[in-house]
Amino acid sequence: MSRFIKTYRASWLPLMATLLWAGSIVSGAEAQTDIYVRGSGRLIPVALPQLCLESGTTEAATKIPAVMARDLDLSGYFQVIDPGSYIETPGRCPGPDGFSYSDWSVIGADGLVRGTVQVVGELIRVRMYLYDVPRRQMVLGKEYEGDATQISRMGHRFANEVMKFFTGQYGPFGSQIVYSSRVGRFKELFIMDMDGSNMQRLTNERGLALSPSWDSSGANVVYISYRSRMPDLFLLDVMRRSTRQISRGEGLEIGAKFLGNGTFLTSRSSGRDSDIVIMGRDGNVIRKMSAPPGTINVSPSLAPDGQRFAFCSNRAGGPQIYVSDLSGGPAQRISFVNANYCTSPAWSPKADRIAFVCRSDGGFQIYAVDANGSNALQLTSGGDNEDPDWSPDGRYLAFATTFGKRGGPFHIAMMREDGSNVKQLSDGRSGDFEPSWGPVVP
Repeated sequence: MSRFIKTYRASWLPLMATLLWAGSIVSGAEAQTDIYVRGSGRLIPVALPQLCLESGTTEAATKIPAVMARDLDLSGYFQVIDPGSYIETPGRCPGPDGFSYSDWSVIGADGLVRGTVQVVGELIRVRMYLYDVPRRQMVLGKEYEGDATQISRMGHRFANEVMKFFTGQYGPFGSQIVYSSRVGRFKELFIMDMDGSNMQRLTNERGLALSPSWDSSGANVVYISYRSRMPDLFLLDVMRRSTRQISRGEGLEIGAKFLGNGTFLTSRSSGRDSDIVIMGRDGNVIRKMSAPPGTINVSPSLAPDGQRFAFCSNRAGGPQIYVSDLSGGPAQRISFVNANYCTSPAWSPKADRIAFVCRSDGGFQIYAVDANGSNALQLTSGGDNEDPDWSPDGRYLAFATTFGKRGGPFHIAMMREDGSNVKQLSDGRSGDFEPSWGPVVP
C-alpha cells in the first residue's frame, strides 16, 4: 500500500504464438443483451458440457468448459449448472443442431455452450457455439486455432463472448494479475491468471519487490525494488523476465504508474516532503506537481483520460484522497467518509469511480466514490482489506484481504464493484499483497 500504511503500521504472459480468430459464425448476437441483466438481477443459469472431440488427442474438450466455468462463476452474473445433472452423454458429437433443447431446458439452463475440437498435427481447432435455450436458437459462434499452450486462452476468449452477449460488455477473462508475495523474509513479484490459476514467480530479488503496476500493453511492469537496500524503480519485461533500473537512490520512490511516452507518474521523497512527479525512463524528474511544503503526497493513480490523477496527501492533517490535473491547478479532496485516515486510490478504467482504503471498523476497509467525491460506498467490512485495483472492464476490484480475520495472512481476492461476490484468488501461505490487474491482451 502507500507510504502512510507501510510506514506507520510497521497474465497471463503475453503469448508469442498467435491465437487465430476466424470471426463470428453467427451474426446479430446482441439482440437480447439486456433481457437477463435488467430486472430481477438473478444469476443466469448456463450449461457447459464437455466438447465433442472429432479427431486427435487433447485435453481441450474438457479443459475449455472447466476454464469457462471458473470464469463465469467468478463473474457473479452466472450460475454454472452442475454437470452431474446433465442428461446428454458427455462429449457427444451430434453437430451444431443435432441435440434436444428439452434436455437443457428441463435442468433450467438459459444458456448452453457447445463445441467441437479437431487436432491436426500441432494445431488445435475449436469451434464454439452459444445457444439461447428458451428461444431454441444458436446466438453466437466463434472458431479458434492455436497450439496446446493456448487451450486456456480459447476458453477465456469464449467466456468473454458469453459475458458480452448476456451483459453487453466483455469480461476481464484472460487477463493477469501481478502481485507481491512474501517468500521467507523477502517479498517477490508473482503473476497469475485472473482466475487464480497458472501462478508463476517473476522476480528473485532476495529483498523487497513491491508496488507493481502494468503498462497498457500488458508487456511490462514497473515496481519498487530494495535490491540495493534503497528503494528504486525497476522496469520488468514480463515475457523475458528481464529488468532494467530506472531510478538510482536519489530520493525515495513510492510506487509508479505508466504515463505514456516513456514517462512515469510517481512519488519521490526529499527530506520531510514527498511529491508527485513525472519521471522519465532515465530516472530524471521531468516535472514536479505543485504541493504545499512539508507535506507527504503519494500513491498517484492516473485517470483514463490521462489528464487527471488521484493521490493521497496529508496536506489537511491526516492522510486523505485528492484529485488534481496533470497540467496544474488546485487539488480537490474526494474522500469524505467517516475516517480520518485514507490512502491507496485506484481510478476505475470506466473513469466514473475511485476506490481507496480507509481505517474503519477496527481495520482497513475499501471504499469507492464518484470521481467528484459523491456517492461514497463502503465495499468491505471486518478484518483488513487493502491495495484495491480495478479490472480492465471496470466491473471488479482485486484487493488484498484477511477475509475478516485480524492479524491473519493476506490473500488476493476479487469482488464486484458494489462489494458483492467476493472470491479468493491466491493462496500463498505467508501473505500476498498489492495486486495490479493487467489488460486483456488480444
